[in-house]
Order: sequence, then C-alpha cells, then structure tokens
Amino acid sequence: MHKKAIASIFALLLLIAAAGYMIINNDGNDPNSPADAGEWDVYYVQSGSDLPNCNSDTKGRLYYVEDDAGFQTCTSTGWTFVDLTGSAGLVGADGVDGMNGTDGALGAPGVNGTDGQDGADGEKGNVGETGGQGYPGQDGTDGEKGNVGETGDQGDPGQNGTDGLDGHSVLAVTTPAPAGTTMYCSEDGIRIDVGVDVNDNGSLEVSEIHYTQYICNGEGGQDGVNGTNGSASPNTMLTSISAPTLQACSSGGRIMKQGLDNADGGGIAQNGILESGEIDYTTTYCSNFVVTRQADISGGIFNGYANDIVVMGTRLYFEAGDGISGYELWVHETTNGSTWQVTDIRSGISSGFANYIVVMGTRLYFEADDGSSGYELWAHETTNGSTWQVADINPSGNGYAYDLTVMGTRLYFEATNGISGEELWAHETANNSTWQVADIMSGSGNGYANDIVVMGTRLYFEAKGSTDDFELWAHESTNDSTWQVADISNSGFGGRAADITVMGTRLYFEAWTSSSGHELWAHETTNDSTWQVAEIWSGSGHGNANEITVMATRLYFEAQDGSSGEELWVHETVNGSTWQVADINSGGSGMANDITVMGTRLYFEAYDGSSGYELWVHDTTSDSTWQVADIISGSGSGMANDITVIGTRLYFEAQGNSGVELHMMEIEHSITYN
Repeated sequence: MHKKAIASIFALLLLIAAAGYMIINNDGNDPNSPADAGEWDVYYVQSGSDLPNCNSDTKGRLYYVEDDAGFQTCTSTGWTFVDLTGSAGLVGADGVDGMNGTDGALGAPGVNGTDGQDGADGEKGNVGETGGQGYPGQDGTDGEKGNVGETGDQGDPGQNGTDGLDGHSVLAVTTPAPAGTTMYCSEDGIRIDVGVDVNDNGSLEVSEIHYTQYICNGEGGQDGVNGTNGSASPNTMLTSISAPTLQACSSGGRIMKQGLDNADGGGIAQNGILESGEIDYTTTYCSNFVVTRQADISGGIFNGYANDIVVMGTRLYFEAGDGISGYELWVHETTNGSTWQVTDIRSGISSGFANYIVVMGTRLYFEADDGSSGYELWAHETTNGSTWQVADINPSGNGYAYDLTVMGTRLYFEATNGISGEELWAHETANNSTWQVADIMSGSGNGYANDIVVMGTRLYFEAKGSTDDFELWAHESTNDSTWQVADISNSGFGGRAADITVMGTRLYFEAWTSSSGHELWAHETTNDSTWQVAEIWSGSGHGNANEITVMATRLYFEAQDGSSGEELWVHETVNGSTWQVADINSGGSGMANDITVMGTRLYFEAYDGSSGYELWVHDTTSDSTWQVADIISGSGSGMANDITVIGTRLYFEAQGNSGVELHMMEIEHSITYN
C-alpha cells in the first residue's frame, strides 16, 4: 500500500476521531464551528507555504498539510513535521496462472503441385506378334509445398487468480497528557498513538502502537497585576425582604423594599444597609384567609348544621336541618354556591338523619331512619336522584350501620340483627347481599367493630372478644377469617385501639396499659409486631393520642404531657422522635380537633383561652401556628367541625351570626405598590 494512501486514510481517520477535535480552514475561521475551539484543534492548509508564522499565538497547534499529506506542529524550534506514516502493508501473494487458451482453427489446404512431364514415347517395334506391356514411365517431379494457412482466432482469457490478503487499517488515537504524567510535557498536553490494527478489532492496542508523539501546552504566563478596588457607589440599589404581620396578611406574605444606599432621610451612605429614609419603593405581596358562610339552611338564628361532610366531585353531601323537614341529607354545589335538600327520608318535621356517609362511585351509603324500620343502611344514587333502604338488618328494631367503610364493591360496618348483638357486617353492592361477617362476642353479646380501616384485603378495627375486653382485631376478606391481632393490656382489661390510622404497612392508634395509661401505639402488619411508640405523659398518666393524621412521614395528633394540657403534637416515623408542636393555650388545653391536611399546612379547631374554639393553622415549612379567623369575635366559639378539603378551599361546619351552618375558607392574594 502506498505511503501517501496510508497517510490520506490516516488523515481522514483523524478528522473523524472521537477525541473532540475539528479541522478549520487556513484562516482560522469556521462559521459552523463552536465559538471557542479547544486548544488542541487540528487546522488545515493546502501547502507548507500556507502555514502561519510559528510564534506564541500558534505554538502547539497541529496543522494538516494537504500537499505533503502529513501533519506539522509549531514548536520552540519552528514548524516540525509529525511523522504519522504507518508501515507498509504486506505484499499480497501472486495470483494463480490463467488456463491455456483454445487451439486456433486449421489452416486451408495447400494448392496441388504441377504434374510432372510425360516421358518420351518409345520407338515403335516391328509389327510382329503382339509384344508384352512396356515398363511404366518414371514419376513426374513433385509439385512445391502449399503456403502456411492464416493464424486462428485468440482463445478465451484464463480465470483470475485468487485475491491477495487484505491489508490492515492504520489507527491514530489521541488521549490527554496531564502535566506530570509524562517526561515530555511539563504542562498539560496531548498524546498521539499511531499503529496498525493487526487484529482488526477497531481498537489500537499497546502491542500495535508503532509511533507515539506528544504535543504539549506552553507554560502559562504570569498573572496580571490586580486592579485597584473600586469605591462604593451611592447609586447601589439595595433590596430588603421581610414578612408582614398576621394582622395585615393573615395567611402570610412578603414585603420587598428597594432604594439607593445614598443617605436619603438621614441614613448613612454606602454602608450596605437599606435604611428607612433610603426606601424608594415598597411592594407588598399579601395573602389573607377569608371565611364566608355558604348557606343559611335553617334561616335566621337557628342551627342548620352540616354534619358528616363528604366530597363527590364538586359537591358536598352532609346531614342538615331546615327547621321544617327535620335533619335529612343535603348537598352543596361548590361551583355555583347552590344548596338544597336531597331527599326527605322521614316525611314531615321528624328527622330521617344521614349518619356515617361514605362515597362509592356515584352512590352514597349512610345510616338513616324512615320512622318505620328504625336505623338501617340506606343509599342515594346521584345520577338519577333515587334514595332507598338497602337492607332491613333488624326487622324488629334498629339494625344500625356504624363506621361505614368501603373496600372495593363492598361495605363493612357495625350492625346488629337483634340476636347476635352489635358485630361486624358486610354489604356486597354487586349483588345487593348483606350478611354478618363474624360473631366476635359469641351469643347475644356485643363484639362491636369500631374505627374500621382498610389495608389491602384486610380490615383492622377495635372489638371485644369473649375473653378479653376491647383490643385490636383483624378480618381477612379473601378467606373470611377474623382474629385478635394483639393483647395490648395483657390483663383481661381492654388495651383498646382507638383512632386507628394507616401509614404504609403500619397502623397507629391510641391504646392503654395499666403501667403507661393511654398512649400512642403501633402495629406492623408485615411481622405482626405491636409496641408503644411514645410515652408522652410519663408513668401511668394518659398522654392520649386523638385525631391522628398522616402527613408524609409524620403523624400529627392531639395529646397532653401533664404540664401543657392537650395540644398539637407530632411523631416523626423516620427517627422515632415525638414532640409538642405548639402550646396554643399556655397553662391550659389548646386542643387540636378535626386535624386536616391541605398542602404543607394543617387546619384544625383549637382554643387559645380568649377567642373561644376557632379555626387554626400550622405551617409545617415554617413551624408556625396561628388562628385563621375569629368567626365569633370575642370569647365566643366559632368552632370548626367536619373540616373538608376541595382544591385550595376548606369547607366546615361553624357557628356564625346565623347559627351553626356550612362555611368555607379560601385564601385571597393581593399585591400593593408604594
């Protein structure tokens, strides 16, 4: 293989190498190249005469010279040729000789020679007897040989010989050469390895390197002398950001003040502090809680209430009374503020009620009383407005339907048929069947099923067995098995399991032992372990743990430690720490009822000792706690029950100037410029 061909191939390989180089034209500009080419870019010129002057500007640059089919670099001794030519490939073996050609056609026959002359006649003999035959005459002289025929056509070419072996590729690999890693470069540089890819694997291995060249950076120049520091300017713009008071912005906000550091208003110039006299502009971003009554269901000062609020789409369903039809099922449409009675289950002024309301698809299930069947399980279909009694569990009295809980297409609840006492029951909506799930307290005694929660295919609840008082129980829906999960008190007295709350695979609840009183407990369902989480009130005092609510990895609840009264507490499940969040009513009980999560905030009903029971908020990002609104101003209680979230709004039952009615809290935002 010709060296020039090898060099051309190598040049092409180097042009497309993945080392991040690029070739630019001989004037140093390429409109398609990045604005800041790297120090080891490869440049292109046509001939050696096109090379620029070798000086400090071009030192270390690598140029490809087309006419020479090679590279030159600028060094301290001038332009130096970089020999990147690989060794010649092996000569291919001779091809096999072609086959002999086909014989040419025979030439045409030569022309016959001229006949020899007749011999002379013999003399006539005497006439006598007939003589014998005379001897034959001698043969005539042979004619001359004919001319050689013309040459026949050329035969077909023989077959080609076998191709010689392919030559190997020449590879060039560039790698960084950091300062100090080679004897050739005192500064950072680049190493170029060239060789023949003998094993044809596309990679230049150490054993295949035939030539190595280092191109090194020049030494860095000395740093320039630092300039003189500038002086402070009285035209420097300063900005100050602070929070407004809760009286001004009840939901928080931000005040941004701006001005020049120029000593206006008696300030000090150029001190880096924005003083009051230097403030030129103030922008206030303010957010305020706004609480409004949504409906006056009863009219006047009477109480309409809004109990057991549940959400279905943009609507709220709840139990309320207008003073005419008794307490019945009502609805509020949040998009237009309309409110109306859904149905009159018990006609007239008597109350049908609507307790323990739950949502399943487009249907509501609840406990109600029509005045003839007692308290039983009822349903309302929102798509057609129909309402009906689902089952008459106790034909002779109240069947009840406490703690209604949804699992798939099934409802679980506490009820009684009048024979087995109050036990765990189920209703399958797919086939409209209703049955007693378990007889936990055998016979006519009440086993109960309080605080029912769902985890996977399993129910957990508080129940009372035949041998132990109230403890934590479970029911597995896939095989209809029911059992006591733990004997927390281990004394025959009930350990209880109140306010059961699910977090992942774990249950948290309030339980009791004779030694620790009522405290926060946990049960891990993956290994069936049960333990006391915290001793909030040391000793046998009751720390309690009510209104347990989950936010991320934390539990928030109402508890007391024996000194601060009942206040808002928190337990961090990541590290097992437990602490009081706020002392809302110093020296007394601030409470924390109906804790509800919205975003990074908790909303709940609390009492500070002066404003009565009102709506409060705790912001987990700032760890601050304050009153949202004094709905009944002064020491009267506005209260805030059944707090429910839709979007960025809270809906709840509260006491206003028109009695206890449905209220709503939203946050309004404003910007003020001064």
